[in-house]
Amino acid sequence: MRKLYTLFFTSVLLTFTGCEDKKTDKNNIPIENTTEFYGTETAEGQNDTRFKVVKKKTSTVQEPVSFSDTFTLYDMKQTTYVAHVSDKKVTFKENDKAIKLITFFASWCPPCVHDIPYMNDLQKKYRKEMLLLGVLIHDDITKPALKSFLAKHEVNYFISTSTHNNDFASLIAKTLSLPKNFSIPLTVMYVKGEYFTHYEGAVPIEMIEYDINQALKTIK
Repeated sequence: MRKLYTLFFTSVLLTFTGCEDKKTDKNNIPIENTTEFYGTETAEGQNDTRFKVVKKKTSTVQEPVSFSDTFTLYDMKQTTYVAHVSDKKVTFKENDKAIKLITFFASWCPPCVHDIPYMNDLQKKYRKEMLLLGVLIHDDITKPALKSFLAKHEVNYFISTSTHNNDFASLIAKTLSLPKNFSIPLTVMYVKGEYFTHYEGAVPIEMIEYDINQALKTIK
């Protein structure tokens, strides 16, 4: 009985946690308003105006930023997908399935590993309507070790081991206004190339499946 409680507690904890990426954000740029004080002399009996407050407004208007690039993703079997990112739109010319579900993960991340069997289930259930892509990021695992890892967890969906993975993940994070050290797993859903929703950290698989069904309603 004690083992059952322990397993249950571990599962719940993993469900609502994520692994923080091993990077720090050093690009914070503070924007502030300044107040200056100017001294003046006044005649006796007049209102005291020795200090005049002048507020200088600092412009907070920023130029719109556009994100666009192309990345080649490939797995250990050399299956290849070319992903084109244009702001919040992502397209794969090799696949025309309406829904693309991209999950960024690492083999050292417990919540990511916890998600694998559920992702296997989604791949099996929605393989006709959806392309599921796993993208391995910030992971130094060797190819033999990765092969054993994928076999152990019976991964049945595409896993990109491309040298472009980290750059692809960084650009996707920027389009979602996420910090550089975003939590993983990070799972992003696109419908007909357009951004639909995303999930930071491990979330209940029922939530993702609900959104898949909502997305399917929009394309019928």
